[in-house]
Amino acid sequence: MVEQLSATILDAHGRCVGSGLVLDDLGTVVDVEPPVTQSSGAPASSSRTDAAVFPGLVDVHCHGGGGVSFSDAPELHEIARAAEAHGIRGTLNLVGSLVSLPDPLPAIAALARACDAGILAGIHLEGPFLSPGACGAQDPAALRPVDLADLEAMLDAGGGWVRSMTLAPELDGAAEAAAALHESGARPSWGHTAATGTQARTVLARTAERGIRQTVTHLFNAMPALHHRRPGPVLEFLAAARRGAAAVEVIGDGIHLDPDLVGELLGSLDPSSTVMLVSDAMAAAGIGDGEYRLGSLDVTVRGGRATLTGTDTLAGATATLGDQVAGLLDAGVPAPALARASCGTPAEALGLPVPAPAALDEPFSGVLFSGSRRRVWKQGRELTASVQ
Repeated sequence: MVEQLSATILDAHGRCVGSGLVLDDLGTVVDVEPPVTQSSGAPASSSRTDAAVFPGLVDVHCHGGGGVSFSDAPELHEIARAAEAHGIRGTLNLVGSLVSLPDPLPAIAALARACDAGILAGIHLEGPFLSPGACGAQDPAALRPVDLADLEAMLDAGGGWVRSMTLAPELDGAAEAAAALHESGARPSWGHTAATGTQARTVLARTAERGIRQTVTHLFNAMPALHHRRPGPVLEFLAAARRGAAAVEVIGDGIHLDPDLVGELLGSLDPSSTVMLVSDAMAAAGIGDGEYRLGSLDVTVRGGRATLTGTDTLAGATATLGDQVAGLLDAGVPAPALARASCGTPAEALGLPVPAPAALDEPFSGVLFSGSRRRVWKQGRELTASVQ
C-alpha cells in the first residue's frame, strides 16, 4: 500500500525540491513529484496545497523534555525519553544543553554517553562562564570566572561531543576560551551577558579574525535590552548576523519573543541565513504544567510558561521546536525561511550533518506540516500519526 503526500517538499535551506511524495508501506520514497513551476520556469514557492514537508528539525539548545532534565545527569533511558518527546514532534537531531552546575562533569559524561548511543547529536554547555548580572534562570552560585583548565576538563568529559558553549563576552579570558573551544571543534556562543556594545563588538571581531565560527545564545533574552541611546550588545549581534559573522538563536515560542519580532528577524536576516530557531525547552516539554527542576533551581510551569518558582524570571521553554514552527507557519511566516532556521542554519552553525531532503528509494525522514496536523517520519517509520 502506498501513500501520497501532497505538499511543498523543502530541503534544509528552504529550497523547493518537489510538490509531493509517494511512500510505500515501509516508508521508502518511491516517487518525488517535480516542483510546480512558474511561467518563468523557476520553482514556485508553494505547491498546490498549503502543506509543507521539512527535513528533520535540528534543535541546538534544549535542556530536556518528557519530564527529564539533562542537568540532573539522567540515565541513558531517561535521556532517550526526553529525546523522544521532541522527536515525535519533529526534532530528529537534538543537542542536549546543560545549565551552570557546581560540578558539571557527571552531567556532561551522561550526555556524552547518549551521543555515543546516537540519541543526541551533541552537547551545549550554557555556562558556567556567564555574567552574574544576566544569569536569568542560571544558579548564581554556580557561575565562575573563565578558567581554561576547567574548560579543558569539561571538554574532556564530553568526549568530543561538546558542540557549543555559552560565554559572556565581557569576562576576562572569553576570547581565549573561544579559541580553546574552536580547537576542540566546538563553537563559542555569546550570551547571558551584561556587556556594552563596545565589549561585544571587540570580542566578536577578535573571534572572527581568528576564523572562529560563533553564535549568539537566545538573542534578546538574558542581555541588556536594545535602547535607542544605548543599543548595547544586541545591535552588535544583529550586525554580526547580517554580515554572516555569527548565527543568532531565537526562541519562537511566543513567550520569550513576540512572534512579529521573530518573523521580522527571519525576513530581515534571510539573505545571510544566520537565524536559527531553538526551543530552549526544559523538562516540561511534552508533559505540561507542574513543578520541575532546572539544575539546582525550582521551576513552576503554568499555562505553558516556565518561571523560577516564586518569580517572574523565565526558566526555559515548554514548546518543542516543532511546536514553534507550526505556530509560526500559522502566523504567516514563510515555510522556506522556517526550514532554513530550523534545519540548515543550526546544523551548519554547529558543524552538524545537514538533514537531507526526501530522496528516491531512500527511507523517508521528515516532518509534514499541514494546517493543525503534523506527521513525523524517521528512517521510514512514522513516529506519530498526528500531533495537535
